[in-house]
Amino acid sequence: MIGLVLALMALPEPADLVIENATIWSDGLDDPASVLAVKNGKFVYVGNSVVGWVGPETRKIDAGGKPVIPGLIDSHIHMLNGGLGLSQLQLRSAASKQDFIQRVKEWAESLPEGKWVLGGRWSVESWEVPEQPTKEWVDPVTGDRPLYLSRMDGHSALANSAALRLAGITRDGPPNPPGGVIDRDPATGEPTGILRETAMGLVTRLIPPATPSDKYDALKRAIKEANRNGITTVCDIPPIADIGVYQRLAEDEELTCRFVLYPTANDWTQAAIMARAFSPRPEWVKIGGFKAYFDGSLGSRTAWMRAPFLNNPEDDKNWSGLPMPILDDGTFDRNARAAIDNGFQVIVHCIGDQANNVLLSKLLTLYDRGIRSGSEFEQDIARLKNARHRSEHTQHLLPTDIERFARLGVIASMQPYHKADDGRYAEEYIGVERCKSSYAFKSLLDAGVTVAFGSDWPVVTINPFLGIEAAVTGKTLDGKNWMTQENISVEEALKSYTLRAAFSCFLENTVGKIAVGYAADFLILNEPIFSGRVNWGSVRPTHVFVNGLQVLE
Repeated sequence: MIGLVLALMALPEPADLVIENATIWSDGLDDPASVLAVKNGKFVYVGNSVVGWVGPETRKIDAGGKPVIPGLIDSHIHMLNGGLGLSQLQLRSAASKQDFIQRVKEWAESLPEGKWVLGGRWSVESWEVPEQPTKEWVDPVTGDRPLYLSRMDGHSALANSAALRLAGITRDGPPNPPGGVIDRDPATGEPTGILRETAMGLVTRLIPPATPSDKYDALKRAIKEANRNGITTVCDIPPIADIGVYQRLAEDEELTCRFVLYPTANDWTQAAIMARAFSPRPEWVKIGGFKAYFDGSLGSRTAWMRAPFLNNPEDDKNWSGLPMPILDDGTFDRNARAAIDNGFQVIVHCIGDQANNVLLSKLLTLYDRGIRSGSEFEQDIARLKNARHRSEHTQHLLPTDIERFARLGVIASMQPYHKADDGRYAEEYIGVERCKSSYAFKSLLDAGVTVAFGSDWPVVTINPFLGIEAAVTGKTLDGKNWMTQENISVEEALKSYTLRAAFSCFLENTVGKIAVGYAADFLILNEPIFSGRVNWGSVRPTHVFVNGLQVLE
């Protein structure tokens, strides 16, 4: 009798939810498990038996042998822009000049009087004739209605004549702003309509802003889109001016996505004051750091490279990209010091190899007390590593900088789908040799670098499984398999979307694993992903759980 009582006492309390007959993958599991149990929003069991976990109120789901993985973490995303973009003109799938113009025409005709034509995300590299759009394409179909359409990478944009007039951009001026370029006809000086980097601000500052209510609704749309794609945590990059919208989000008791915020701001001293006034909601919405920009993008030829781009125009043979003004005027050094002194991460947009090289040097300088050897120097390196500062994109690297990333503990926050995109034209822009250390997923991981994956949505698709495909196969959008020496396994790609991503934003003890004590964020997928040929375009979550509650079926 006593033995029976003791045995009953040893049984666990029934769980709220049990998933059985699953193929459970997680970092930390030596072999796949088949059963997990959830209670009060946390994993309480991961193994192969349901004994003791099922009670009369327990919900049971038979996974049918399908994969169960941790909720995916998007380490670099623009949720506000993505949510707003869901209600704007999208041109990513435009297949030709004629298709581009027709879509603009139909969209413009559908808008109320006085509304701007906004949206974009166009890319011409896969067109049969990959010609750059100009204002002459869209002026006849937009008339006096202003138009502003960003390129897919957000580092250049097309404006029509109506928008250029509002901005005062004519053949007579203004000059290129620091860190920006107004494309002009070399013979006449007439603006073509293409604006690059900071020159885009000449027009964007004139666009009527969305209201706080519009932005909050956009965030809610973005959360649904993220959940639909299996994303349960995001490292989101909003403007600091919109921090109030995120304060409202933090107060939402029915939130189904976790947010770590990395706002952009000109003055990080003031941004730190605003961040300290922000009321975080532990495990749901917090400010992790601030984001800076060192350069542009490869597609816009504004990434900052050590050597010139190939096929430069005759009048600018040495063009090697566009370093941002904050590098020369002391702004970055002041801002980074303010972030560090206030306990925030420094994350920096670095696409070109020179941009990444300079970032590593600048971060080391911030921690280096001038002692170049011995235990004191190692202490400086340890402090730098513990801060977990990040290079955002890390697309092109000098080969010698791969070991420097590991040595300094700087996190490579990468978006593998950009490889699928840029791989179509990268060799034409920078040559085969420099491409060998581009999108260096495997080399960075082999060196011991923390590689965190994300999407950069709405720049490219939010779908993380297409990102996994790019990292695992090297497949580009034109169907080739490019620079496959940097391919990694499915398991390694998942680690970069889960526990490594959690580490990159100081959440590694909360999310990113299916393990006892972790928040019960997880997915059931519709088909196997660990063996045989996988059609990544058809892989989808059939069930998404956040904190043990189902948010998608």
